[in-house]
Amino acid sequence: MSHDNEIPQTAEQLAAFMGGLSFESPATPQDEQALLDSLPPAGSTVMVVRSLRLPIELDEAVAAAARVAEVPKTTWIRQAIEMALAVQAEDDQPISRAEALRALTLLRPARHVA
Repeated sequence: MSHDNEIPQTAEQLAAFMGGLSFESPATPQDEQALLDSLPPAGSTVMVVRSLRLPIELDEAVAAAARVAEVPKTTWIRQAIEMALAVQAEDDQPISRAEALRALTLLRPARHVA
């Protein structure tokens, strides 16, 4: 009933409208238990679904990175967000560029096994 002319205007129209309604039967105790059993356990982490738009090139890069990491794209994106937030944390203690370069020179190159 999206238009005013579809709204019952008389008692007879209202009776006809009400007579045309149908209702689902109440859930059985077994259906209720099945629904409760399908819920995550109490105390589980609540996950929120977000929708975002990415340029195709960025989406393809994310997909490639996720394949290399052998994780689903959503996991890779979530981990990237977690890392970005960790970098911006208030308790982060930035280091100088010289200290960073000194630390990097101590690292050995990664060797990729084919």
